[in-house]
Amino acid sequence: MKRAKFSRYYLLLALPVLLALVGLVWGRPGKRATFDQDDLKGRYVSAETWYNTQTVVGPDDAVTPPLFNAATGVMVSDGQGYVCGEQDGFNSGVGLVNANTGPYYFFGSYTIDANGRITIDTCQDTAFCHTKGACETFGSTLRITQVGYLQSCAGNKVTTVEQHNDSEEECCSHTTGYYVHARVWTKEASEGMHY
Repeated sequence: MKRAKFSRYYLLLALPVLLALVGLVWGRPGKRATFDQDDLKGRYVSAETWYNTQTVVGPDDAVTPPLFNAATGVMVSDGQGYVCGEQDGFNSGVGLVNANTGPYYFFGSYTIDANGRITIDTCQDTAFCHTKGACETFGSTLRITQVGYLQSCAGNKVTTVEQHNDSEEECCSHTTGYYVHARVWTKEASEGMHY
């Protein structure tokens, strides 16, 4: 029986292949273990529907059934802890059908922890991305808080739940309590707008 020899020729052929494989394994970029503020940067859009099941009192002090809401929005994040944007939509209204709810302009701040948990705190603005800062700085009382999680460090999608605090409307109704609904913010492919 003839013994197989491992010649230098085969060794020279195999060596570059082995070095290439080792380089691929060692040269792979490592996964980042934590999230930070710059993971949320760019222009995000959202659309959602929900029922406002809080107690809604109309002009004649009659309690209404739950209001159906549909809204769309845009949020611009600077990657440094501040957001701004606008949302608009419709609801079934108090005494009105399909009342337009906006546009509602907002500004505020956000934080992200190492696990990707995000808190977005916003308040009413006077125009699209007119104000930059935290709501506390400007003494705003009408507040919306969102909590959720970033999908990845690329920040392409953020899933949140949103809470509106008590509010008073001058014209025709007042609300007690708050309502919560789910929202998904999706980053636009192009980053043409910056805050």
